[in-house]
Amino acid sequence: MPNEASSAGSPVVERRLRLAGLLICLGLLVLLLSLIKVHALSFMAFGLITCPLVLAGIILFLYAIVSHGPGGGNIPPKS
Repeated sequence: MPNEASSAGSPVVERRLRLAGLLICLGLLVLLLSLIKVHALSFMAFGLITCPLVLAGIILFLYAIVSHGPGGGNIPPKS
């Protein structure tokens, strides 16, 4: 019987991926709201809110994938 944990995925990884998706979606929502009105504050909202949200989402997504590699994040020492 195959290990169910390997096929279902880790709850920690799933939580990180959901959080990453949420951050990216929030960033895109702020981006859409800043496009409604062309104003200097819209650009500031884009630069100060949207970019960090999307960047944090991307970094968290990549970290979730890399930290849950083939060995579960445990790299054996080189001999």
